[in-house]
Amino acid sequence: MSNHIRTKKLITISMMVLIAATLLVAGTASAQQAAMRDNLPAIDTSLYAAEPIPLRVDQCGQCHTRHFRDLKLSGGKHQFDCRECHEVFHAYNPQRNNYAEIMPLCATCHGQPHGDKHIECINCHENPHAPKRVPMTHRLEGICSDCHGPEATELQKFPSKHTEQACNSCHHSRHGYIPVCAECHEPHFATQAEATCMQCHPVHQPRTIALAADVDLKTCDACHSDVYATWDGTPSKHGEVGCAECHTEHGLIPACSNCHETPASHNKKLMAMFPKCLDCHLDVHDLPVK
Repeated sequence: MSNHIRTKKLITISMMVLIAATLLVAGTASAQQAAMRDNLPAIDTSLYAAEPIPLRVDQCGQCHTRHFRDLKLSGGKHQFDCRECHEVFHAYNPQRNNYAEIMPLCATCHGQPHGDKHIECINCHENPHAPKRVPMTHRLEGICSDCHGPEATELQKFPSKHTEQACNSCHHSRHGYIPVCAECHEPHFATQAEATCMQCHPVHQPRTIALAADVDLKTCDACHSDVYATWDGTPSKHGEVGCAECHTEHGLIPACSNCHETPASHNKKLMAMFPKCLDCHLDVHDLPVK
């Protein structure tokens, strides 16, 4: 086949493709034109005669239902007119991608309350419409001591099994969550009230046990059952004295002289033979009685 004939065929095919494409575009345009409304609304300029009245907060909530609910339930100090923060609104344009430009900045009102180390507020306060509802996310792991220094110092200064735990193993569900001791610990006795745990055990130094004078003595029985049983059955006057009245600190063994003077009948010769009270009185929790 000659080059001349081949060229003519190529020109013919190109013209046919061009005509087909033109017909397709024309058909699409006709279809779109046919789909347009033929009952366009009448112009009513009275609709725009009055100046618009600014929306009330509850009217904002008609569209922004989730934000309104969060502010209502957990807004805290953010419960004020939306426009105090959102000075520009209904101006987001996805083509301009101007979301960051129109959103208010926390620092405008709050500055840097946690110093210059934590300036990305939204890392912790994920929802500005519920600012005190801070979820315990991975972002908070390892930085608790930046704000909660005294608690961190206690845990290190007074080592215990609590020192070995990550903060979020106790404060697990949200920032500020205060767990109950019974989530991990058994009570000393079945009817022990939850509130009494921390009367003796400061939570960040639980082995520094502070005994209240009115501590329920069944608490002592949980660990010192043999001694408690002896004391509970004694007919001596020590049976009328609560544990914490002598053991003012946990583990403290008091001297008898804290309460008792040397009786007049105990002369020097007797005291030289028996210098320790319990040489004769045998058991402080069950003194011999006549």
